[in-house]
Amino acid sequence: MLLIVKNAAIKRRGSDLMISWDSSSKQVSTLDLEMVVIVGNNVDMSSEVINFLSSLNIPVLIHGKRADTVLVTPFVNTIAEIRRKLYALDEDSQVLLARRFIEGKVRGMINVAKYFSYIDKTPVKEIDVRMSARDKRSLILEEAALSREAWEELRKFVPSFEGRKPRGEDPINRAIDYAYSIIYALSTHALIAAGLDPYYGLLHANQPGRPSLVYDFSEMFKPVALHAVIAVARRSKLSLDSEGYLKKDGLELVTKHLYGILYKRKRTTIRGEFYRKANDLKKFVLDAVDFWPFVYKPM
Repeated sequence: MLLIVKNAAIKRRGSDLMISWDSSSKQVSTLDLEMVVIVGNNVDMSSEVINFLSSLNIPVLIHGKRADTVLVTPFVNTIAEIRRKLYALDEDSQVLLARRFIEGKVRGMINVAKYFSYIDKTPVKEIDVRMSARDKRSLILEEAALSREAWEELRKFVPSFEGRKPRGEDPINRAIDYAYSIIYALSTHALIAAGLDPYYGLLHANQPGRPSLVYDFSEMFKPVALHAVIAVARRSKLSLDSEGYLKKDGLELVTKHLYGILYKRKRTTIRGEFYRKANDLKKFVLDAVDFWPFVYKPM
């Protein structure tokens, strides 16, 4: 279960959380709680609650208009050896991994477009995803070109959507930002669980406080978020509140649809793929076992 909190106070009551608004409150069990998602700056949460959630290994995602923050508890494992080898990867290995992440993203975006194409009987263009870049600069340019092509196909199925603009002020872009923030939180949790440094980027530049490896790794999983947002936008009118965040009903719809996608597979959940791929990445770093990306295919 994902708990989304906006304009409220969070307190601990035994093994539960108490969410309070001006005139009402709600008690939430932590037994099946997997993440707390805080939207905006108007949520009060004591250090006791943070410590309690940390002891249960429940990550806290703070989704802001300009940035997201993920609070997680480090895992006890052979972190030093894994990270030493991660930092020592040569550029060819870094480019290979980054290319695989991007291939996974673009193929997933195409699969989402084909899914809605089948529903609407609207043709989509075939995109050649075979990538040839051998250095980071070329890869950045190649990724930008492929992403533009994939976005043009996805736009056909989103009402009144002019295009992707991170931290844009329209409801669709804000919904994508919100869904992406959950993908980032799951990616952060999975990478730390595998002993990898979420701040050491392969393609995204390393900057203080920037989880660059999270941004690289999460590329493969972004089509999951896009599927959820497009599905909701086609059936409901998303709108923003006075602070520029999705209104409560929109947050609930996007979260519910995304959560359903993450868990509805019978044999292996998509949420489990975050941890599986983080472990595959660890094997690449430690033992040079080839890495193949996660490619999302709607069911």
